[in-house]
Amino acid sequence: MSLLVWNSSITSVARARSTSAARCCALAGLVALVLARGAGAQTPAGDPLAHRLHPVAAAVRPGQYVYQVTLERDAGTTNVGTRTVTVSVSNYAGAPAWLMLETRAADSSSVDSDSLFTDMVSLHPLHWGASAGSARIAAEFRGDTAYGATSGPPGRRSMIATVPAGTFISSAMLETVLRTLPLTATWEDSATTLTASLNGTATLPTRLAVIGEDHIKLPAGSFDCWVVAVHAGATARGLYWVTKQDPVVVRSALDVPSMGGAQLVSALTRIGR
Repeated sequence: MSLLVWNSSITSVARARSTSAARCCALAGLVALVLARGAGAQTPAGDPLAHRLHPVAAAVRPGQYVYQVTLERDAGTTNVGTRTVTVSVSNYAGAPAWLMLETRAADSSSVDSDSLFTDMVSLHPLHWGASAGSARIAAEFRGDTAYGATSGPPGRRSMIATVPAGTFISSAMLETVLRTLPLTATWEDSATTLTASLNGTATLPTRLAVIGEDHIKLPAGSFDCWVVAVHAGATARGLYWVTKQDPVVVRSALDVPSMGGAQLVSALTRIGR
């Protein structure tokens, strides 16, 4: 998870009493459900899915994707703002790199961001920086190790984590990689989730699988999609709608366990090239 642990972030949403407070907290929580092959997690012995995902870096394309975010529950739907995911060719430490940037806006005065530079060929992370409210995180990647620090209301904390090749670091990276996978009706794979928060790092065993097909209508248009289920640990669960043609994540729905069946839903409103 990029900056805030999923459960604690969403608990903040549950405690928010006003619509504006709920918007800010929910958008901060969007950083949270990020899937990765994390440090030190082991796949169960005999697991037929005991292999790593293999994203096709050559399939990554620049683009910008704008989503409307809502908090959906039995009591109704609350608009919590927008998020924009931008993938572009950039430069880091004198070499070409992919920049995967996500910005989250609850209103004109509240904008959070998450930026990740990766190698153009391997998608190996190079530098990561994120902010949500007063919380900050920054990390440099050297080989299979991340060196960084977090800061926020609890104070400052250094961070060192093992990051095997192929680790997903941010939400933008997850959604970018989902666009490169060879999805079919029977596709499934396993990984782990790396969580990096103000309180430390941890890993969760994670399963990804295509669970069906869907035709959905969104503000950005109508799409035929694969529906990919992502389960990280016992409680972090999400669904991602990935278009079959020119793959793009056009919708996601992330469970909010602390709110009894509520979901954070991102729906694509606009594609920029």
